[in-house]
Amino acid sequence: MLKGAKTEGDSISLLTHWVADNMRYSGISMGPGEGFTLHNAQMNFTDRCGVCKDKASLLIAFLRAAGFESYPAMTMAGSRIEDIPADQFNHSVTVVKLADGEYHLLDPTWVPFVRELWSSAEQQQNYLMGVPGGADLMITPISPPINHYLRINGTSTLLTDGTLEGEFTVAAEGQTDASIRGIFTRAFKSEWNKNVEKELLRINPKAEIIEMDYGKNPIDHMAAPILIKIKYRIPDYAFVGMNEMAFVPLLSKKIFSRGMSHLYLNTGLEERKYSFRDRCSRLVEINETITIPEGYTYLNEVDAGESKGKAASYQGSVSQLGNSIAMKQKIVLEKRIYEPEDWPDVRAAVKAQNEMAETPVVLVK
Repeated sequence: MLKGAKTEGDSISLLTHWVADNMRYSGISMGPGEGFTLHNAQMNFTDRCGVCKDKASLLIAFLRAAGFESYPAMTMAGSRIEDIPADQFNHSVTVVKLADGEYHLLDPTWVPFVRELWSSAEQQQNYLMGVPGGADLMITPISPPINHYLRINGTSTLLTDGTLEGEFTVAAEGQTDASIRGIFTRAFKSEWNKNVEKELLRINPKAEIIEMDYGKNPIDHMAAPILIKIKYRIPDYAFVGMNEMAFVPLLSKKIFSRGMSHLYLNTGLEERKYSFRDRCSRLVEINETITIPEGYTYLNEVDAGESKGKAASYQGSVSQLGNSIAMKQKIVLEKRIYEPEDWPDVRAAVKAQNEMAETPVVLVK
């Protein structure tokens, strides 16, 4: 299992993802105490199935066999622990002590097809380590947005008849990688091309994919961050009138929105009384350069401006340079769980991105 491992990080990654990818999540009752009893490693390895506590148990056994100090831990997946005595834990994970003397969290249940050792969909979540001497209730750290980036970059050409031809790339990492990669990992291989095509057809039903490239094996999530390349053609994409054309930049229209769950937050609410959450912290960068027909001028350049806050921020613009239109957007969501006072920042950023997706570029000749 540890062939090719050069550092302790390599060893921990190989063992964590082996358990994550090779042990099926399936509960089998073994009698009294089943909900909290850790089964022995031999049973887990032989059966290759179990729930979170069994995955955690097998990983602990592997780590100890490899010379690491490792223990189980409990957490409350998707929620918090209240300050009252109660059975409030619903998920079992693993902690490992590294050379730096610190314990690090591992979750073989939540990282199949995820390029992490601890799922950042569990950040800002209480946990309790089962270490010798005991431990206090702690909270999982915030994962920086750059760890979960989504970058969509493209170039296109708008023809005089309104046809749009171009190409773009989709690159992602962390939890966003897992969301984008889901079109492959959650489908039969025979459906992969159709799933990619659906992302474009959802934006415009006339879209035609000329070429697509997602690598030889997109389900090999540990090989590299996901990268999808698409070359397309969309007839009648722009409205064409008398000396006038209008269109919305393709990449601003929430394409591959599966990697931008924040877009589904209800911005109709002006304020919130309670905390709210997104799937994960996230950085989104979208850039598109559109070559337009000679003689056309952008009627009203759009500067969506900046919305800078501690919880979220947005920068966006659409401008003309020569016979090209440049659309740029950058959205930063700082964490997973937000407090009511964070809502104005998050709301402003999400509203700005949604509005950009509906704002047409009007060209006049």
